[in-house]
Amino acid sequence: MKFISSEKIPGFLEALSARSTVWAPRELTGSGGTVMFERWRPGDPIDLEHYSSLSAKDVVLPRTEKLFGYTYAFGGSPFSGGLGASGTAVAASDSDQAPATSGEQIVIKPAEPAPSTVLFGVRACDAKSIQVLDALFNNPGGEGYNDPQYSARREGLTVITLACTTCDDACFCSSFENGASEKAGSDLILYPVDGGFLAEGVTGKGGELLSEPFFEESELAPPPLAETAVIEGLERLQEILPGLFDDLDFWERVSERCVSCGFCTYGCPTCHCFNIHDEMQGDREGERLRSWDACMFALYTQETSGHNPRPTLAHRYRNRINHKFSYYPENQGEILCTGCGRCIRGCPAALDIRDVLRDALKAARKE
Repeated sequence: MKFISSEKIPGFLEALSARSTVWAPRELTGSGGTVMFERWRPGDPIDLEHYSSLSAKDVVLPRTEKLFGYTYAFGGSPFSGGLGASGTAVAASDSDQAPATSGEQIVIKPAEPAPSTVLFGVRACDAKSIQVLDALFNNPGGEGYNDPQYSARREGLTVITLACTTCDDACFCSSFENGASEKAGSDLILYPVDGGFLAEGVTGKGGELLSEPFFEESELAPPPLAETAVIEGLERLQEILPGLFDDLDFWERVSERCVSCGFCTYGCPTCHCFNIHDEMQGDREGERLRSWDACMFALYTQETSGHNPRPTLAHRYRNRINHKFSYYPENQGEILCTGCGRCIRGCPAALDIRDVLRDALKAARKE
């Protein structure tokens, strides 16, 4: 492995920021210790000691993003440009389907292209979560869905991970196959050692970074990594949970503390519910936006008729657990959780998802 001293980290980040947008964990000014992933600029301090309150999924799935802009206009060619950062062309014939008034056309303005981005200082659980999201949004090979703007951001992204040598009571990444030694989603991994960090390239992108003058050869051994709480048998939930689907008493009992604040979904690195809406600027121009939403909100599934297929908190919580540990593994091949523990640290009602999962496993054993 190679070594980079702590003193050289600011210079390394400055070099990265000269050619890419850099995001790093920072304590928010005046927040009393809240750490978030923010845009880093030369001179900004970083915080590699504390866990970020929210994950870094904004980098690939922004809280609010413009999908495209549009104007109504007379004359000219409809649909100038294309949809999405990839510039995918839109069939001109589509434009004829919904002119605003006779003789008008809708002119589409594509979103801004995705910048080259470096995500610095994420933990292994957050890096893994990007791979988990890739299973749904990024399938450029033609199998499954390929979200053009997500894929463009993903292609331009370099992930530099900070390995965990310590953990807190909420962490449970060791419940998954590789625990704190997970490398999926990372391009470069930094291991804390005295005076700095050992650096391991995981991908070609990461290996290229090691050729920068900030790194030097080292004979140091990597440190032991954290061992977190373990829930045995998570992989069995995919088959167990369908058997508990109709047991609404179970879901009412395990969710009775929940207050539907939605933090568990916004803080989660893998939750990806979103809403799409239009914002008009005047009456002839607007933007189509995609914003985070949450399946724990009562209105998320309410239909225009007023019917809601998930009318109670127990229905919504049942969906949340089934989506993460049954539906997503079945359809995308990945568990929609990486054991980061944010939903436990941030829950105002002290609802611990690990207790719910253990209860589900226990209920299955009784049958």
